[in-house]
Amino acid sequence: MYIAQTFGTSVLMTADKADKQRNYVCPGCQNPVTVKKGRLKNPHFAHISLQKCQALAEGESAVHLLGKLAMVDFFEGIGGRVVLEPWLPEIQQRPDLLVTFDNRQVAIEFQCAPISAERVQRRTAGFAKLGLDVVWVLGLTYQQRKLQQATLAKFARIRQDTLQVALWRGKAGIQWREWWTVDGRLHVGRNDYADPIRQLAKIQQQLVRRDRRIRQLQKQLYQQERTVTGIPICCHISKPLPGGLKTAHWMLATQLVSRLEKGPCHVDQLLTMVKQAEWFAFGASSASTVAKLWLNQLLALWQSMGVVQLINDRWCLVTNVHWFADFNQKLRELRSHVHTVVSK
Repeated sequence: MYIAQTFGTSVLMTADKADKQRNYVCPGCQNPVTVKKGRLKNPHFAHISLQKCQALAEGESAVHLLGKLAMVDFFEGIGGRVVLEPWLPEIQQRPDLLVTFDNRQVAIEFQCAPISAERVQRRTAGFAKLGLDVVWVLGLTYQQRKLQQATLAKFARIRQDTLQVALWRGKAGIQWREWWTVDGRLHVGRNDYADPIRQLAKIQQQLVRRDRRIRQLQKQLYQQERTVTGIPICCHISKPLPGGLKTAHWMLATQLVSRLEKGPCHVDQLLTMVKQAEWFAFGASSASTVAKLWLNQLLALWQSMGVVQLINDRWCLVTNVHWFADFNQKLRELRSHVHTVVSK
């Protein structure tokens, strides 16, 4: 904690200017705190007893503290008015920074330590009660390791119709990174989405490994005399969709195609299916909002491909989609298609 309240007053004091001979209290719980500073320690306040304080966490690292101070300079440099560690008594929370641009306020949470999705949800919901937008910015401790989907889901938010995560890049400031995933595990580039042959090979590998979700879908398709590797080409997603699915995107797309084959559907019916899929736990975003964005982008993609159309408020297939008999038949078709495109 970098800011404390001078005992018996409403005056706030930063740790670097605090006098060790004076008494200070936590602005949140009003319990005593002590000044910690020296040659080897960054100045900060620490609770004498943290038992009654639910507002703050102890053990702030030097990386976290210095990062917050650097962010103050960054936001002020781009025209923001910044308050460091303001106490918000209405919700019993304290963001790392509160930044004001014109009449818009944004809470900044600089995250360096592990945190659960549930806690991210609670804190995000708390700020929302005050009408505050919140941005979770990931520090170097997160960036030094591969960010897993479960981690990305905690902090991702929708920007420009994509799911993005904010990273602190020091002198470069805050960088937003878009969340590209194909199968819930691997981060890939845009070009990989346009390679159905690569996707087909991956599906074959998953089938050999007898993934639980693959087996479940394969069982459903067998009853229709179909195979997983024979799914229609439109189920191979050719552009990035929002992340967060625990299952592969092509699997959910296949289920939606199967439903549309039975007849036209209202978008709410399709959205119910999408929401019922397995998603990672979101923290800073609403899972239902992400699911709706995912479906809207898939339908827009299919519409541009001439696969579906909207008639009388119902989505329906334009023509019967083609299912392939087996892996080899589909591979020959895909290679022929690629050869034709290259020849042109």
